[in-house]
This record gives sequence, C-alpha cells and structure tokens, in this order.
Amino acid sequence: MDVDESSKRPLDRLERQAHAWLVRLTSGEATTADAERFRRWCARSPAHRQAFARARRQWQRVGDAANRIPAQPLQLTARDQRHRWSRRAFLGAAVAAPATLAVVAAVHPPLGLWPSVSALTSDFHTATGERLRIVPGAQLNIQLDTQTSLRRRSDRRGPAFELVQGQAAVQAGADVRLALYAGAGCIVVDEDGATLDVRNTNGKVRVACLAGNMRIEHPEGRLQLQAGQQARYDDRISGVVTRADPTDFSAWTEGMLVFRRAPLSEVVDEINRYRRGRVMLGRTASVDEPVSGRFRIDDPEAALEQLGQGLSLQLRRYPGGIAVIG
Repeated sequence: MDVDESSKRPLDRLERQAHAWLVRLTSGEATTADAERFRRWCARSPAHRQAFARARRQWQRVGDAANRIPAQPLQLTARDQRHRWSRRAFLGAAVAAPATLAVVAAVHPPLGLWPSVSALTSDFHTATGERLRIVPGAQLNIQLDTQTSLRRRSDRRGPAFELVQGQAAVQAGADVRLALYAGAGCIVVDEDGATLDVRNTNGKVRVACLAGNMRIEHPEGRLQLQAGQQARYDDRISGVVTRADPTDFSAWTEGMLVFRRAPLSEVVDEINRYRRGRVMLGRTASVDEPVSGRFRIDDPEAALEQLGQGLSLQLRRYPGGIAVIG
C-alpha cells in the first residue's frame, strides 16, 4: 500500500483507539489498571491486535523519515541554523495522524521510535538502545547513554555542553576546564581533571564524581564533590553527599546494568530506557520488590525473562513491543 495514500484516508474506530493506546502507554503516566485494560482490549479480537500493529507501523514510518535527517555538525554556521529550524518543524508537517496525536508525538515520541523536538535540536542524540562516544577536544571524552541528548553551549571558562536529557560519562584531562549544564545547575571541572557520570531525567539530576574532583554550581549555592561521592538536585539542592561506587556507575559504559536491591519499579524503568516498546508492571507485581543482578544492555528481552523467572512473575507480551510483568 502506498504510504501517502494510506495516510490520507480517515482512521477507523479501532485505529483511533490503537493510536490512543500508543499515546497513553508511552506517556509515562500509564497505570497498572491501564495495562489490564489494554490487555483486555487486545484480547477482544484479532482486528484489535492488527489495528495496534498498523498504528505502530504508521508511527514507525514517520520515525524512519525523521532518522534520515542528517545529524547536526559540531560547529554551526548560519546555514546550519536554518537547517536546524527545518528539522524542528519536521514533525508538525510529517505526522499523518490526528492533530492532537501529532502534538503528543513531537513532545513524547511513542515507543522511542524517533527523537523528540528537544532531541532534534541537539547536537548529539542517541536513540533507544544506542550509545555514542564523542571526542570534542583534546583530553575530553564524552560517552552518551541511550535516549540522551547533548547540546553545545558557549561559556567563557572553556568547553561547555548542556545535557538536555539522559546520561553521560565524562572524562576531562588535566588542563581542561569544562562546564556541563544539566537541569537547574552546572557541573564544573577545573584544570585538575575529573571523571564523572551525570544523569538528567525530567529535571532531576544525579552527579557522581568517580575520579578527581568537581563542583556543582546551583542557584541555591555550590557543592564540592570528590572521588567516590555523588549528589542530587532539581530546582533545589539539599547539599547531601553520599558514597558513589565507581564500578556500579561505569557499568553501563561496558554494556551492563547492575542493581543492588533496587526496587522493581526502578529496574523496569531502566529496562524501558534500553528497550523499544513499553514494559509495565501487572497487578501481582510489587513495585518495591528488591532486585539484585546484572543484565546485558544489548539484550533487554533476556533481562525481562531473567527478571520474571527470578521473581516468579508471569511475563506477557503484546503487539507493539508492549510487555506486562506480573
């Protein structure tokens, strides 16, 4: 079927419902009750499951088109800036779905099929399950985890970047003065060098100093961190400093996820970062169930199986990469 012709025809009732399920299940606000309702909806007939599969393919086509847009260069020219705005406008013109779905898709892309608007306007971006290493200068090495966006910024102190979202491991050598903006604060590495791991999700930032020393500059004050220390902040900074195990924090750079008695809900959230689709907790799963273990980043399906077997929970899979555990 021709893509252009299929996108112009009106959506039937089941397809509208399928698009609504895509938006709901990937909104970050879906509940266990939603998972159960989705299970029942899929079970009504093969037509329901096929409608969901068609909806997912439609979003996928737009995602494939967005991913074919060239990546932004490191140094932006005036012409590049005009190109950036054309990329930003892409989703608004390309999504062949109801207007409300197009808006939601631009802000919260379903199933991680394509970058969000903020990602499209970043200089570097990783998709679901992807990692990227960049070397923007001498003695400066940055590795981006899955679903991460990084943007260059101007700063009189030296190299400067903004971690728009996601997680980054940074190695700054001697003689490098780095400023890394994340959320409400800025992480500064002076010329003594440092190794750090920074994570920014929804404005909540966790900073771990794995070697050397660095400081957090926040509107509410400054906080110094040394090797083996971590701190968190959002719009406020408490000043609480806790221990950071370098082995655990660097595990993702080696392709592993490590959990030590972490709540089940936290483990599922982490797997969702590396897996296309959506994993949800069912009614028999306890969100606070402690989980310990090591999982391979490049095989999230095996991680799900291992999780279900270890906790004696049923794992059910549905179209579109949706899975319910428990």
